Amino acid sequence: MLLFLFVKLPEVTESKEKSTKNFLQVLGVKNVGWGVLAQFFYIGAQIYVFSFLLVFAEDAINMKGQEAKYYAGVAGLLFMIGRFAGTFFMRYISPQKLLAIYSVISIVLSFWVIAGSGISTLYALVALTFFMSIMFPTIFALGIEGAGAETKSASSLLIMSIVGGAIIPPIASKITDISGNIHFSYVVPLLCFIIVFLFSLRFRTKKSSIN
Repeated sequence: MLLFLFVKLPEVTESKEKSTKNFLQVLGVKNVGWGVLAQFFYIGAQIYVFSFLLVFAEDAINMKGQEAKYYAGVAGLLFMIGRFAGTFFMRYISPQKLLAIYSVISIVLSFWVIAGSGISTLYALVALTFFMSIMFPTIFALGIEGAGAETKSASSLLIMSIVGGAIIPPIASKITDISGNIHFSYVVPLLCFIIVFLFSLRFRTKKSSIN
């Protein structure tokens, strides 16, 4: 609050271009529709990974709550470090390539959480948080890139897509209830990261203007 009081922020000027599309039509603009889809599934995966980390530790490897708490703290720290590291890497790697690399690593780690056993699966789950760290802002930036006069509406749609965080986790946890095995529920985050990867492939032949 104090920083905002004393730092002079640039004036926001209205674009001369006027939007001519409704919200549904905006989904068909450039990368917006894919961006909304990728953001929806990414946020669902993020919320599930963080919210059920302690449950996974207790159910999958019979770890006591007090010890599992430590891993939850490490996960939060890795998420923060990953955000700074990602910003650094983007000086040398384009955002879409980094998003593709991180989503592939996330797919591999999710697969190990599903198919592996023992404490290594918890390590994989915690490591996931590092590679998730850049996904929200990168998907957002790529999703509105080139939207022109529709940027405001596109931004609104991308923000609304975080409702995936309320829809995806119950689906994943239902798999645990049905199968009796929490490992299997991570098929859902794995599918989510595949969708993020497919989104990143849209830019494989393009040079992004994002730095």
